Amino acid sequence: MQIFHRLEEVPADFGPTIVSVGNFDGVHRAHASVLREIVARAQRRNATAVAMTFEPHPARILRPDSGLKLLTPTAEKLRLLQATGVDAVVLLPFGRDLSLLTPHQFVQEILKKRLHAIEVHEGYNFHFGHKAAGDVKTLSELGCEMGFEVTAYPEMRLRGEPVSSSHIRRLLAAGRVSRARHLLGRPFAILSNPGRGRGYGSKYTVPFLDRLRDEIKFPSVEALKQQIGRDVKKAKRYFSLMALYSSRHS
Repeated sequence: MQIFHRLEEVPADFGPTIVSVGNFDGVHRAHASVLREIVARAQRRNATAVAMTFEPHPARILRPDSGLKLLTPTAEKLRLLQATGVDAVVLLPFGRDLSLLTPHQFVQEILKKRLHAIEVHEGYNFHFGHKAAGDVKTLSELGCEMGFEVTAYPEMRLRGEPVSSSHIRRLLAAGRVSRARHLLGRPFAILSNPGRGRGYGSKYTVPFLDRLRDEIKFPSVEALKQQIGRDVKKAKRYFSLMALYSSRHS
C-alpha cells in the first residue's frame, strides 16, 4: 500500500482512482464495508483504490476544546486501512489552508486534478469544505460537473445501534466494551509503550518453571495416566524446591 503524506507526493500520472474520503477513526465495520467496495470497484475498472484521510483529526484543529479521544492512533489506522485492501492512502495534513477550501475547490483541486477520481464513495452524513458546507448532494452535483460518479451509503446499524466512530466512543466511555467490539468488528485495544519499572528485575533473580517434558504421543489412555502421575510428582518436587529457595532469600 502506498502512503502519500502530502498532495505534492502524488505522481502527476496517478489514477484513475476510486476514492473514499473520511477520518476513518477506528476503521469500524461501516468504514470497512465502503473501503472493500472501492477495492472491488477499482479492480473491475482497472483503477486505484484510494482512502483519503487527515492528520491530525480535523476536530482537534476546528474544535480544540472538544477533548476528542481517538479510537486509533495514526499508525494503527494505517495498518487497519491496509488490511481493507486499498492500494493507497493519502494522509493530508489538516490545517488552516485545507480547512478554508470551499467544497468546489476541494473537489476540483484534490479529487479531480490531483487524484483523477472517476468514482467517489461516501457515507450518508459526509460533509466537506469550509465550515462543512458540502454534503453528499453537493458532491453528487460537483461529480456531474467534473465527470465522476458518486455513491452514497446509508447508515449501517447493528442490533439497533449506529456503526459510527462517535457512537463507539460513547460505548467505550460507558464501559460497554463488548458492544464497541461488535461495531468495530474486532476487539478494542489500547496501545502504549511500556513505562520504566522499579528495577527489581535488575537486583533479584528468581527460579522459573521449565517445561516438564517434551510433547509425547501416547499409545494408550493407560500410558497417558501413568505419565500424568510422573508429571505431578515432578511438579511437586519443583514447587517444594521453590518454597525452600524463597525462604532462604526472603
